[in-house]
Amino acid sequence: MTIARTPYAVLGACAALAATSLVGASAPANTAAAVKACGNSSLAVSHTAAHAATGHGSFVLLFKNTSRTTCSIYGYPGLDALNASGLTLAHARRTLQGFAGGAHRERTVTVSPGHWASATSEWLNFNPASSGSCTFSKSVATTPANTTHTVHLTVSVSVCALQVHPTVAGTSGSN
Repeated sequence: MTIARTPYAVLGACAALAATSLVGASAPANTAAAVKACGNSSLAVSHTAAHAATGHGSFVLLFKNTSRTTCSIYGYPGLDALNASGLTLAHARRTLQGFAGGAHRERTVTVSPGHWASATSEWLNFNPASSGSCTFSKSVATTPANTTHTVHLTVSVSVCALQVHPTVAGTSGSN
């Protein structure tokens, strides 16, 4: 079998090889994917004070990396409203964003030692179906994304339209 080696075929092959090399060289490396997920003992969990405005309430869940290594978080934290006996009144619905903020999309958040990630939680202070009152919790239970470590926080939330948004970098709960 004979392979034709015209100048155009050689030039075409060289151009294809050069283009492939350039595309590979210019593509940014995905460093977040290479960072290990934060484990159960990597994050200290706290929250901001609750705020209310125009019938809505909200607070920001805070996740501080207390380990010695950089780790990553992806997705939504779990959040449940609890009564005085510690029983679940409502599970927060996972939504990208709402009245109080949130994220435009889910993304991997890389958290260096001593730095923060956060997620906004929000609710309605009135029943949207009846405009009446809502049941409020005595506390919440939250589980940071990628972990199974649930933390109880003494903060009261309404069970009406309770939602939580994806984890973002920093302490604002929004991006």
